Amino acid sequence: MQQTIIKILVNGIVQGVGFRPFIYCLAKDMNLYGSVQNTPNGVEIILQCDESVADIFIAKMQVKLPPLANIETIEKTIYQTETKFTDFKILETLQGSSTTKIPADTAICNLCLNDIFDPQSRYYLYPYASCTHCGPRFSTIQSLPYDRDKTTYKDFPLCDDCLASYTNPLDRHYYAQTVACSRCGPELSHSFAEISQAIKTGKIIAIKSQNGFKLVVDATNTQAVAELRKRKHRPNKPFAMMALNTQSIQKHFAEVTSQQEELLNTTIRPIVLLKRHSTSNLSKAIAPNINQLGFMLPTTEADYILFYHLLNEPTGSSWLDEAYDLALIVTSANISGESIIADNNEAYEKLKDIADLIVTDNRDIAVKSDDSVFHTVIDKNLPIRRSRGLVPQSIQLSESLPNILATGAFLKNTFCFIKDNQAFVSQHIGDMDSQANIEFFEQSLEHFQKMFGLKFDGIACDLHPDIYTTHFAQKFNLPIYQIQHHQAHLAAVIAEHNLQGQTIGLVLDGFGLGEDGLARGGELYHCDIDNLEFNRIGELDPIEYIGADKVAKEPWRIALAVCHKYNLEIPNHLKEFSQTENLIKLLQNHLLAKGKTTSMGRLFDAVSSLLDICHINSYEAQGAMEIESLANQIIVEEDLFEISDENRLVLKKLFKKIIKANDKYIASNLWHGTLAYALVEWVSKSAQENNIKTIILSGGCFQNKLLLTEVYTQLKKLGLNVYISEKVPLNDGGISLGQAWLGAKKFKKGELKCV
Repeated sequence: MQQTIIKILVNGIVQGVGFRPFIYCLAKDMNLYGSVQNTPNGVEIILQCDESVADIFIAKMQVKLPPLANIETIEKTIYQTETKFTDFKILETLQGSSTTKIPADTAICNLCLNDIFDPQSRYYLYPYASCTHCGPRFSTIQSLPYDRDKTTYKDFPLCDDCLASYTNPLDRHYYAQTVACSRCGPELSHSFAEISQAIKTGKIIAIKSQNGFKLVVDATNTQAVAELRKRKHRPNKPFAMMALNTQSIQKHFAEVTSQQEELLNTTIRPIVLLKRHSTSNLSKAIAPNINQLGFMLPTTEADYILFYHLLNEPTGSSWLDEAYDLALIVTSANISGESIIADNNEAYEKLKDIADLIVTDNRDIAVKSDDSVFHTVIDKNLPIRRSRGLVPQSIQLSESLPNILATGAFLKNTFCFIKDNQAFVSQHIGDMDSQANIEFFEQSLEHFQKMFGLKFDGIACDLHPDIYTTHFAQKFNLPIYQIQHHQAHLAAVIAEHNLQGQTIGLVLDGFGLGEDGLARGGELYHCDIDNLEFNRIGELDPIEYIGADKVAKEPWRIALAVCHKYNLEIPNHLKEFSQTENLIKLLQNHLLAKGKTTSMGRLFDAVSSLLDICHINSYEAQGAMEIESLANQIIVEEDLFEISDENRLVLKKLFKKIIKANDKYIASNLWHGTLAYALVEWVSKSAQENNIKTIILSGGCFQNKLLLTEVYTQLKKLGLNVYISEKVPLNDGGISLGQAWLGAKKFKKGELKCV
């Protein structure tokens, strides 16, 4: 007798997230017979039933998904067979190249959290407990399909109890590839009692975590924080911190909105920038001259167990929700300027002069990554660094495109590749000025190629001829698309939001080489998206400067250049610089080759130096962040800017007013308010002249919350449609997405280029 069979093929994040046992239980609940199986094409579900019943099954499947699962496509096929099923089974995985998504590393779930503090559980105080709802994924996977023997857990055979859980479809540990307990799983090199005691006595600890080594210090111990800065050669750059819960943060350290609380508690567990409490007992050295603090919540079992010991082993579970004035600095363990360390031997070698205690384990990390960083602006959760917890999640594109690899930017590098209608942006790699980061880039790309079976049709890279990512692109015998830096910024927003037609794009950042060789960073574009045409129609008034790359690290140089450009009085504090007189003479020498820039980032630097706030940037955008921290409300003076006949935004009058200001706070408010007003006038004027209603904002300067909020909201009030990057950073970490999309569109259009 013929049986009606429904085959359902599901794709998305459906492997390694408890999807098959979920399907098994759903089928059992509905008294259905058939099977579920991981295949190279996705998860295949076979149901012996009528189509109407299968439709009910699919509807329930979509509503009751496991926490980490995400369905992107469902294909249903109906056929007849004489085979009759008498039960519902989970079948062995079919081997082959997989089209399903690799899940990201995720924070500990509440069930596992209960287990590790339950004295009756075999996971009691075990730092590597996990289940299908949580734990490491991306950082453990060495190849696909996602089975234990293809992860870094392959060297840990399951004990009888874990094997029983692993093979029981009704257990949440069923086929959880990272399941382990103290009898069969990974082990730390030191006890938590020893680790916590070292922290309490002001020691610097390096501890191996899910995605790499972290340096941990008591954030309330000023001497320990100062010592960490000294050893890391990190004089001012803010440190991120970890607190037990949002109650602790809100009561003792920083303001937490409901939106921020929700973001902190997501499975991503990102670092979130919060407004500092003025009365907190945190060391002032954590974030000097910055009014925001980066906080995260515990991500792993080990994090919670560490807090448990630091709080002197409280009983019960209510302590997990109580507020404590305990915070830890938790920052990536690395040599300054290099990527996070993940290998034990490398940790011993490179951290021996930084950490007082190095805590390793016997579990390898397949792919390392830094913590993701977010801030909340205009009711949006915007990534500043997109890494752990998000990678390798893809970004959906509006169409299938050629398989293009984009090598990304020089600073805050990520790479990106397009596969069909998906864009995959890598974890944060870092600045491409060290051999360690170059090796990290190449190793990560090799891993992605292995995981996804990648073959590229072409390569996209930056226009700059002298940076590593361009040189790397030239190694391939493939068409190369050199994408101008700011066009890539705009293209990233276009790709994410599937924009079409005509737009006006405003890009404000630190540096991007223009087609004309100019150091650009304040650009207004008319974008004809359908024809892939990006025409610059405006720019910030160019400033001549002396000092080449030094100008980005020494704001006093651009401050003097602004004074010279606009014939402004040099503030007394700048006259005291020994090189001031010589620099002014050089600027006056018209025969001397000078740099010229339209960079908004450099103008922020200039303001920070003119106000005697920051003359040397010890980290990127230090001066800009410090003047942002001084601003608490905007002041607008509408007559302090001009738009020239060449559509240049000229801020001479604003600079003159700032130099004469007696109060740094008022000056910062004036700078932010009037600048935002001027930008809105500039953009809206160009939009009106071109009869365009769609605006794109991008570039690292828009990470300034006050600037972005004002420009975005005022443009919206004018009836314009405003778009920004929301899935990738506005800074150079999002460039690779724009490069990949624009390169793929050009390839599809038939533009074959080689350099």
